Amino acid sequence: MGESTLDEDTRSNPTIVTKHSVAIPEDQQKFRRSERAWNWELLVDLFFPHEQSPKRNEYAKTFLRELKDEGEIGSRKLNRFDEWGHEKGLSNLKNNILPKLRRLGVIKYDYKEFRGQGDSDKGREKIVRPAKSFTSILDSMANGWAAYESSARQE
Repeated sequence: MGESTLDEDTRSNPTIVTKHSVAIPEDQQKFRRSERAWNWELLVDLFFPHEQSPKRNEYAKTFLRELKDEGEIGSRKLNRFDEWGHEKGLSNLKNNILPKLRRLGVIKYDYKEFRGQGDSDKGREKIVRPAKSFTSILDSMANGWAAYESSARQE
């Protein structure tokens, strides 16, 4: 049999977070359910748990910190992610982190046409921006669950 791709720590963790899931861990100290608002870094810990993928967690936080400071990041700057202090992090960012953040509605892609002086100097640049859809999704989930709870108590 071939080797498993999961290490022993991941195996012992009851929740394996895949590219299509988000799980709220039972860590009562870190994830206080009574807090009115969690900071964005705590949310990243839900998307990319440090225990399961420390590099993805670190790269996602680095990327989102930069996006927060800049407001948007173009593909030219994005392609220099390795220069942000994360050698070999670009492929992880492009293949794993950005697609998941986009699926969750945390970021969105816009495209800007550009033209240079030569024929080869034209194309589209991808612009990554924060998206508002994640907030809407969470509001809809919360409202739906509140309605469910309300109707369940009345029976």
